[in-house]
Amino acid sequence: MLSTALSKTPQHVVGRGLTLSIVAAFLTPQIMPASAGADEASSRVRSTNPVILDLLKEARDRSATFRTLVEAIDHSNGIVYVEFGYCAFGHLDGCLLPIIASTHGDRYVRVIVSPEKSRLNHDQLLALIGHELRHALEVLEHPEVVDVPTMENMYRSIGTPIAGQRGFETSAARSSGTAVLTELLRNTRAPQYLEAAARPFGD
Repeated sequence: MLSTALSKTPQHVVGRGLTLSIVAAFLTPQIMPASAGADEASSRVRSTNPVILDLLKEARDRSATFRTLVEAIDHSNGIVYVEFGYCAFGHLDGCLLPIIASTHGDRYVRVIVSPEKSRLNHDQLLALIGHELRHALEVLEHPEVVDVPTMENMYRSIGTPIAGQRGFETSAARSSGTAVLTELLRNTRAPQYLEAAARPFGD
């Protein structure tokens, strides 16, 4: 299956040449159950998990790049759900699932990020979500992508094959993740975000 994923043990050092290393790979994700209740906000970037909703709001407030990604998705015909879960049986920290559902002219895609705080620090998690949103936007920017085969064909066209893996990476997604992380490090968290960041991911 086609997915985008972050390596299990990332090293992020802004300004030292190390950037988010995320690949599009054919993997089997495992979905974690989310809390009930869908996001009723007008944004097309949504979640059923209140913790992720807090993360999305914080990232929009602290990162102009993240905010631009959300606005672009909001002006598309797509709806992106971001949820906690496991990709590649827990070996990867995030993925874009190879599933596109269409209804009433909208295309739905789903991003999964690891619920384990030990794998990424807070800002790295936000940057990972930003990277995955760029991959979601890549899909939504191509109206011909309506299923897994057309998604694969698109990534063969716009992506770079990853050595040793059945997958692809794009410079746009890599740059977006790096830009988000850089902006987050420049804009420290406001007090109202500290409480939310301390809440368990499973809540």
